[in-house]
Amino acid sequence: MVGAGIAGLSAARLLAKGGHEVHVFEGAGDVGGRCATRQVEAFIFDTGATSIAPRAKMLEPVMLHELDTSELVRVEKPIYTHNALRVSPGDAMKMKTERYTYRSGNVVLPRLMAKGLNVTKRDQISGFEKSNWSYKIQGEEFDAVILCVPLPETARLLESVDEQRPIGHVHYRGCLSVLLGYDKEMPEVRYHALIDPEQRHPLTWLSIESVKCPGRAPEGQTAMVAQLSPQFTDMHYETEDGAIISATVEYIERLYGQAWGAPVAFDVKRWRYSQPENLALFDNVNYPSARLLIASDGLIGGRVEYAYEAGARAAKLLMNSS
Repeated sequence: MVGAGIAGLSAARLLAKGGHEVHVFEGAGDVGGRCATRQVEAFIFDTGATSIAPRAKMLEPVMLHELDTSELVRVEKPIYTHNALRVSPGDAMKMKTERYTYRSGNVVLPRLMAKGLNVTKRDQISGFEKSNWSYKIQGEEFDAVILCVPLPETARLLESVDEQRPIGHVHYRGCLSVLLGYDKEMPEVRYHALIDPEQRHPLTWLSIESVKCPGRAPEGQTAMVAQLSPQFTDMHYETEDGAIISATVEYIERLYGQAWGAPVAFDVKRWRYSQPENLALFDNVNYPSARLLIASDGLIGGRVEYAYEAGARAAKLLMNSS
């Protein structure tokens, strides 16, 4: 297994439950991929997926019943929209979607999924080898491999074994996540997050972490994650952090007033592959007898629950062909 994001861990758990030996290689220092959390001073921020909405998919019984729920929190307040920073209630049906988070951050979910699995971290895989009946990764031989990384990275890995799959048309948007901590409390708001549904404003998404979930900021203080548009991200991906933070704080001031112009904690997380803009079909990319499979949110959809679905489908396909 290459990649210990939600898709990779989903596939690994099912294969391990089925009695298969599984080794997961992860390039980062933690599991979870874009289901990630960062602490800056006393503030806790979800830098990628800011909430998890299982939507009656395969993830739901796992998250709500199989895994430890002691840190699981239901997000009570809805998502509102903004048009050029003018706030209004969101779509009534979407507001009814049940969303969850974890008190210590959404990275708790992949860490729970990874328990008991053989995961090697900080092991970046740039390629692997193929023989007649097996594959070799970092000198270790495997009967089968599932690639669970964003599709542009998958394509590069496939090149190392002279394989191609119909995934070249899938493009990902980038995202700059700006983390802001304030030493003041957010006045009462009716929402936990704002979205620009037209995707025209640089501030595409704002999650007020300390409204979303208790414990994300010290008492009487506020934590926010601002996620910036693909256009802004493309223009400023290599821009230094200070300039990105300053531009973002200007948007926060326009929303909430000049008192919000001086965060006491701040950081920037850059996502090169944030979400797929379009998809490849799972069944076109993976076929029943294959021993090299692909599991990615670029096959089903750019959400946590869809990444889980992709990993589970790949694991089941592999077990059914064994």
